[in-house]
Amino acid sequence: MKEKDFKILIIDDNEAIHKDFIKTLSVIEHDHLSDVEEQLFGEGVKKMTTRFPNFQIDTALQGEEGFNVIKKAFEEGNPYALAFVDIRMPPGWDGVKTIKQIWKIDPEIQVVICTAYSDYSWEETIEELGETENLLILKKPFDSIAVRQLAFALTKKWQLIQERRDYTQMLETHVEERTSSLQEMVSVSRGTLESSADGILIMNNLDKILDYNIQLLEMFKIPQEIITQKNATAVLTHIAQQLEDPKAFLSLVAETNQNINLIQINKYTINDNSIFECYTQPYSIEKKAAGRVWSFRDITERVSLEKKLEFQAMHDSLTGLPNRVLMMDRLSQMITKAKRAGSVFAVIFFDLDRFKLINDSLGHAAGDELLKHVAQRLSNNLRKSDTLSRLGGDEFVIIIDEVKNEFDVVVVTNNLLKSFQEPFQISGQSLTVSSSAGISVYPRDGDNIGELLRNADAAMYKAKNLGNNQYQFYTAEIGDQMSQRLALENNLHEAIAKKQFEIFYQPQYDIHTKKIACIEAHIRWNHPTRGILLPIHFIPTAEETGLIIPIGDWMLQTACEQNKKWQEAGLPPMRVAVNLCSRQIHQPDLADKIKRILAKTGLSPEFLELEITENVLSNSLESSIDAIEELSKMGVHITL
Repeated sequence: MKEKDFKILIIDDNEAIHKDFIKTLSVIEHDHLSDVEEQLFGEGVKKMTTRFPNFQIDTALQGEEGFNVIKKAFEEGNPYALAFVDIRMPPGWDGVKTIKQIWKIDPEIQVVICTAYSDYSWEETIEELGETENLLILKKPFDSIAVRQLAFALTKKWQLIQERRDYTQMLETHVEERTSSLQEMVSVSRGTLESSADGILIMNNLDKILDYNIQLLEMFKIPQEIITQKNATAVLTHIAQQLEDPKAFLSLVAETNQNINLIQINKYTINDNSIFECYTQPYSIEKKAAGRVWSFRDITERVSLEKKLEFQAMHDSLTGLPNRVLMMDRLSQMITKAKRAGSVFAVIFFDLDRFKLINDSLGHAAGDELLKHVAQRLSNNLRKSDTLSRLGGDEFVIIIDEVKNEFDVVVVTNNLLKSFQEPFQISGQSLTVSSSAGISVYPRDGDNIGELLRNADAAMYKAKNLGNNQYQFYTAEIGDQMSQRLALENNLHEAIAKKQFEIFYQPQYDIHTKKIACIEAHIRWNHPTRGILLPIHFIPTAEETGLIIPIGDWMLQTACEQNKKWQEAGLPPMRVAVNLCSRQIHQPDLADKIKRILAKTGLSPEFLELEITENVLSNSLESSIDAIEELSKMGVHITL
């Protein structure tokens, strides 16, 4: 199949997700794929020059809408290769129903279910949709590299399926054209046979060779003295002798002799390690089986590509470790195995401490190099039966197989944490990096994938709060704390949307002049059920989740608007002081954002004061410090 645009449909009720997919799949770069291929297949292997195809990306907001789009495209002979389907799309069809309906009209389309931990149940999904090779799982939030690899791998897989089908149809047509006359078939087919890249052998029911092409002779080095005998069994026996497993091929030959209607496709490896596909089927004359066609296609390159695509789809491009998709598949297998055997295993959620600071300070290249070293060091301290995977960023998940008790897990976890005591050599610098680990144990802490990962993640955050190089087993108390934190996060989203925040203004007096020097702005949350909440009850969660950015923007604009109103009312002009946290300081557009707020409210820069703690300033990037200096030059007061 020549290079062309592959059609991809995004079915999701969130238009922002549509934009994310379009952005991710419109510009595809090669991230570390060459390095991973070299590690996997060795330096001696000729590197492939892989060019990602162009994607035609369409979108649908509901399952039924997506079904109609795919149905129309299929009926017009221009089908979609791949669909990313959200698992939940109220109020219409959910993801499972959508996929069921899609596969009724186009069973060859590749599908990726987009889900989150709380939505995910692999067992239920398989029970609903059945075992299939056309389905993969992608967890939200998406990792752009994983999305690109899935799109590339699955569209290529779809392309190979189309090529196999087209080839089969061609071969069937080739045989049907020869049903009227055996002699006519031989003469007419000569040009077609010789132009084919496949090795082809045509025989009758009396074991006589009716036709063949030069490709067959070259593929299996068949000497003229054998082919001139016109004995099909002699040729097939010679072919068997070239194979790693001749018995398997001879068994197929014997089976075709017993069953003249047999149609079969098999793969075989030749002694020189090349791989070919053997396709055999009978042909008929006047509706009666008259002989058999054997077709041999060299698929060595295709198999190599399939292996690389499979590896890329299931492994992290940076470290070569299993990615989220493969990890969840292995975790599902582990649960099935443990249920059957009554065994216990552990899931460790592993995270580097302050990795973002390292990444921002030394650059992403140094951060990537550190992650490679971390992956290697963790791998060196695990058994072959354990699974080490990278979810993305600095998050790793480790599955420890068959543990007898908690002490076994403690020993493994301590070894992993201790392995970080030796500094990492990164970009010519010696870096001491600490880490945190959270542990969940099957079946005590969960009997499904979502619970085990969610609880290990919650325990890891608890370990981070205990300090550097700590681990924590999951407990019910941690679960309660996580539930409270998630509830608080949801409430914060609602508070932003419903404008439940208020600003309390407190004057600061100059002890020398005994006059008001400035007005401090303090945020409060007018919670609908808990009343007025102080910042200590919600600001830490807002900072951790990033919600502090919209909250901080609102506070800056509201304080500037209020100060301008006081001035317009004739009150003496004075500064209004607003505190900035670390997340706000690290915004790349901080200076431009404050300039826009001042311009919109009409407040002069000298009447705005920004309060920054020394700790925040000391951990700031050079770009953030430049932004603060720029604001200071404008006339904005900066206080520590």
